[in-house]
Amino acid sequence: MGSVEIPIIQFFEWDVDDPASPVGRRHLPGGLGFRQILASGCQAADPFFPASTSGTLIFRGTKFSVVDSSPPSHQESKTSVFTVNLRSSGVGISNMKLFLRDDSALRVSMDQGLDPAIMQMTASGTWSHGRTMPSGTETQVTTSVPATVNIRRQDGAPGLEGEDDANASQFVYLNLILPLGIPIGSFGVCGSGALRLGLAFDYFPVAGSGC
Repeated sequence: MGSVEIPIIQFFEWDVDDPASPVGRRHLPGGLGFRQILASGCQAADPFFPASTSGTLIFRGTKFSVVDSSPPSHQESKTSVFTVNLRSSGVGISNMKLFLRDDSALRVSMDQGLDPAIMQMTASGTWSHGRTMPSGTETQVTTSVPATVNIRRQDGAPGLEGEDDANASQFVYLNLILPLGIPIGSFGVCGSGALRLGLAFDYFPVAGSGC
């Protein structure tokens, strides 16, 4: 058996507000509910060609009301959701572990004497239209690589071995929990801080591929 090529992987972001489930077409960029292919850096997808260009993952819809005399201590962002998809034949991946490579954008609130912001995640093979993730209800994503797998194939199997819908990952739901008083501004990879997700995985030749 020869050497195994490093797999090509893409991340497809879906619109959590779209009631139409992407199930059946999770391996295809474009169509109902599709938002963009996620980039590995600070980029903006072309809104007219989202299936062929890559854009940055944006956490939308976080605002505190200044009218409310008793605002909440923390506010969650709108949920973002993506799937992991193979883009190379003959190679599979398994043991997928999502983590934060850099969370400095989440720690800007500490300069104000506040708790850091956090990122939460959950993964499911089921499409959850309009899903919300209040503070403390899901698993916190940290800069440490998890000891156990936190992303599986859509049916719960440990890995991805093909490029079809059946071999798409679970839907990965993410949001941010921000403390009241966090500075207003642009942080993350496009601003003065950084927020970078990493995916650790194993890869292997798929049986019968001739690798």
